Amino acid sequence: MNTTLVKYLRAPLLGAFVALLAACTTQSGPTYTLHAVTVPNQKVPVYRVSCDGLLESSNSCVRVAEETCKENGVTLLESIDRVDATVPKADPRELTFLCGKPAVQQPAPQPAAQPVVKQDVQPVAPQRQMVLQGDANFATDSSTLSPTAKASLDRFLSANQGIQLRRVIVTGYTDSTASEAHNLELSRARATTVAQYLRDGGLQAEQFYTQGKGSADPVASNATAEGRAQNRRVEASVRVE
Repeated sequence: MNTTLVKYLRAPLLGAFVALLAACTTQSGPTYTLHAVTVPNQKVPVYRVSCDGLLESSNSCVRVAEETCKENGVTLLESIDRVDATVPKADPRELTFLCGKPAVQQPAPQPAAQPVVKQDVQPVAPQRQMVLQGDANFATDSSTLSPTAKASLDRFLSANQGIQLRRVIVTGYTDSTASEAHNLELSRARATTVAQYLRDGGLQAEQFYTQGKGSADPVASNATAEGRAQNRRVEASVRVE
């Protein structure tokens, strides 16, 4: 009697199991989800497919990718394994792919190198001579420099800045109104004052030479006031060699 009962119950139970399995397959939701994603530096479309059906596998995702790309071929970019009870399974259920070959970003063209033009550096030419001439540079019968004289000497210093000179010669002159002894002393004092100002101002030279010539070597006539003013002068010259 028990054998007969099992025989009669086997067929209904098998049918119920098949029906239950079919119900799980159809009620498990969509078998896959396919959508486009954005990937930096890729100009061709990129897709991501998720195979979530109970009877789906990684092969199902591959088939979806192949059907999407058709004859262009599939390039796999990323594969995510299924996780069961926090343990990853070697059964990827999510694939990221593109059709064909990935676009290779070409490097930006580099600007052509410009030829380097060598510029000839010309040495700075010194100002070889300057003259303090007239009554505006010294007070009467004095070797004290006036502001006008100092401004002229400063320009001379600036023109020769950084130049190593061999020799600086400073010569003082007077007119012929006083005695020759007095004129020699005054011209010598004025030349010494100018040379000291140049040295203190940073003029670089191996040797400074000063001399006073009094009323000798006039450049104009001492018969007129204008001529005598031109003769009252201090000349400074430099030698590089």
